[in-house]
Amino acid sequence: MKRLPRKNKKKDSSESKKIFWIVLKNQAREFCLATGLHGYKYVAQSQRSKIERIIWAIVLFASFCCAIVLMKIAWDYYASHPTLTVIETTHRGIWNYPFPAVTICNINRISLNLTRSLVDMLNHPSNISKEFLVQEFRLLLELLDPGVFEQDVAENLTRLQNILDDNRLTIPEVMEKVTRNCSDLVKLCKWNDDSFDCDKFFNRSLTRDGLCCSFNYVSSNNMENSIDWKPRRIPACGYQTGLAVTVDPDPDDYLATLLGSFGVKVLVHYPYDYPDHNANDKLIDMNKQAFLSISPEETYATLDVKNLAISTRNCVFSDEGDRILEDKNIEYRRLTSEKYSYINCMAECRANTIRKKCDCIPYYFPPSETRVCNLKDVKCLSIHRSWYDTSWPGESIDMEQIYRTKNLDEIDKRPCGCVPDCTLFRYPIDVSQGILDNNISFDGFHFLKKTKKYKGFQNQSIIHVFFSDLVAIQYRRSVHYNWRNLFGKSTRHSYIMH
Repeated sequence: MKRLPRKNKKKDSSESKKIFWIVLKNQAREFCLATGLHGYKYVAQSQRSKIERIIWAIVLFASFCCAIVLMKIAWDYYASHPTLTVIETTHRGIWNYPFPAVTICNINRISLNLTRSLVDMLNHPSNISKEFLVQEFRLLLELLDPGVFEQDVAENLTRLQNILDDNRLTIPEVMEKVTRNCSDLVKLCKWNDDSFDCDKFFNRSLTRDGLCCSFNYVSSNNMENSIDWKPRRIPACGYQTGLAVTVDPDPDDYLATLLGSFGVKVLVHYPYDYPDHNANDKLIDMNKQAFLSISPEETYATLDVKNLAISTRNCVFSDEGDRILEDKNIEYRRLTSEKYSYINCMAECRANTIRKKCDCIPYYFPPSETRVCNLKDVKCLSIHRSWYDTSWPGESIDMEQIYRTKNLDEIDKRPCGCVPDCTLFRYPIDVSQGILDNNISFDGFHFLKKTKKYKGFQNQSIIHVFFSDLVAIQYRRSVHYNWRNLFGKSTRHSYIMH
């Protein structure tokens, strides 16, 4: 086969380019004349002057550049806001919501009678009277709230700890002995209008308020002795349903309290969440009948959200939490039995921060291989309180630094790698209370006429916890915009601009 001369090749290439530009020009002209986009036909109409056509071309080019800028702005916005939370329904059946965990804490953290019984069995120096030693047990509050006495009690703390060490008593054992049992605090119980044995469903639980009594709390600490493998649900609303209990704070037994009042503190929280300070809490005074009306809320995420990267959606599903922490080489001891949650992770983060600073963990966290903090560690707990008892454990961040710092919500910068939940339940509470009538007695929450032999429910209270309605709100978290939606929307905006 003969090769074509080089000149013929150049000629053919030049003719091909010429034909290509002619075709492109004709097609562009036909598009401009036929399109409905404003202004394009004025560029292609040959009867118009050259200057007029150039002006229209400049205007169209500027409009096109503006459209590109708007697309970039829209893309940046939706990239930083990948998900959208909206109300799915306001009439989701109440039976779809787990009943909240109800944790009841006596405001009196240390029982006077139990402390006296313990002191009677202790070996202690002869120069210390039993009554003085009983009063010294109030120092145990320093483990819950370091610095609560607002004075130098280091010598007293050391002396009391030495006595406990001599008697081979650990702090968890001491707190078990000086805290009233649930059967003494919670007297009568009803669930869904049926009476039940309080000891069967109320378990002693570890909380940031110390040892308390919890109902419907799925915890690793009480799992072995509890039938609460799954949170209870209820298909009805109103105070006649739900949980009703009679509590007896026993003011004559008060020895040490963090609050200057009598009564109990009620925490309402998600059954799988550790009862931390962020739980909804209400104080119930003595001789009151309290109604805690709950309007639950659920936020769930669609499967499209799960397809997004965690760094993009900025939340995790319960089955992803442990894997994420393992990938980041973060130690997580599981404060609850089954589910990861942001609240549990933050509580664990505080525990790890205390362990790193003081080489111990307070007794109100579930037990582990780490040593439990004793009274000699109170000074360390007090010094480093600003490091662990904050929303940013492990970091000493003041307000000025927070104002200067941006992107604190990025996952890699979150404390201990804790990421918010994609699916969560909330339990807002409305409370109303009334004074119990001393002329009426209560037998299993039924009103009876008072008799001479009946002493009444003196210094006690009745608490009702229930759902306020048969339906509740459900929120849906879904993908805000993907690239197809964004392109379509940007194209529409561009069309409107033109």
